Amino acid sequence: MNKLKKLNKKRVAQNVGRLIAESNMPNEEIAFQLDITPRLLYYWQTGKRVPNTENVYGLSQLFKVSMESILI
Repeated sequence: MNKLKKLNKKRVAQNVGRLIAESNMPNEEIAFQLDITPRLLYYWQTGKRVPNTENVYGLSQLFKVSMESILI
């Protein structure tokens, strides 16, 4: 039986950071659109936390990318 891969938090942080940088949107605007605090956005970017399913879905809509592209 194959082992399931674990979520690579560092990779998620890199992906979120890249999407934010490429968007040229201020962090405050992104946080507002997702109804989160700018601090939580910072935690995602630094890998201290990962976005939950609802927020991954929101990020995918905001940046027009697939949810999978954020998580892998």
